Amino acid sequence: MYRFPGWLFLLLFSPALLAQQPRSSLLWEVSGNGMQQPSYLFGTFHLLCKGDFTISPELENKLRASRQFYGELKMDDAGLLQTNMMSKLIMQGHTLQGLIGETDYANVSQKFQSITGLPITLFNTFKPFLSLSMLIQKGADCPDKVQPETEFVKVAQRLQMPVLGLETVEDQLNALDKEPLDSQILSLKKTILHFDSVKQVMSKMMAVYQLRDIDSLQQFITSAGGNEMFTTEMINKRNANWIPVMQTAMRSQPSFFAVGAGHLGGIQGLIGLLRKEGYRVTPLKF
Repeated sequence: MYRFPGWLFLLLFSPALLAQQPRSSLLWEVSGNGMQQPSYLFGTFHLLCKGDFTISPELENKLRASRQFYGELKMDDAGLLQTNMMSKLIMQGHTLQGLIGETDYANVSQKFQSITGLPITLFNTFKPFLSLSMLIQKGADCPDKVQPETEFVKVAQRLQMPVLGLETVEDQLNALDKEPLDSQILSLKKTILHFDSVKQVMSKMMAVYQLRDIDSLQQFITSAGGNEMFTTEMINKRNANWIPVMQTAMRSQPSFFAVGAGHLGGIQGLIGLLRKEGYRVTPLKF
């Protein structure tokens, strides 16, 4: 099976619920440790078919019970976010054409355009992450797609809640840059040349996400291509950096956090880290 480049999981993230309290969930209540009111943590998937995600009344009620919304990044000004990210993605002293190499470039360029409808030359001076993000957007095999984080922001804005972020664009791109450039180029080439396999992996991962079980999702990510560098840099270190931000937010007022579901599970996942800090973290039906 095609092994998904581990760090690409940043681009992404019938319900199996128990009759009573679920054993696992994508929605968790965080309480205790001196807090007077609970906060909430939700695991997202960064790109889904439109029919596979909706903000249910239960989810909106938890947002209404909160006083501020946190995503991974501050997303209420999408234009500014995109401008900042684009400026940070420019390569210095390299081009995609030069890094891909003369032998492979013609084939890679032709297949990239057939997948995305865009010439790869548009991305020639940008880091591979940007080209990869364009490919992943085409990986969901449905005409209408949705980004759950964006949907949450819309509701938060309607409720006139502050929209905040757990990290900056610079933080996220610095984590991505831990992957050596030659490894990023290899991932780009493999993704383009084996795109049918990429779509199959994405389809399976979306299906696992719909189970609403963070343990199953974490196991799938590991089996499909998560590696030690990805786990350390893209998950564990960022989780550890987010915990103090979350604690400060929750102590100030009830908060709703929406982050990639791959950040929730495991010993060094957000749920485990919050419990280690003395919080009660309980799965909820929604």
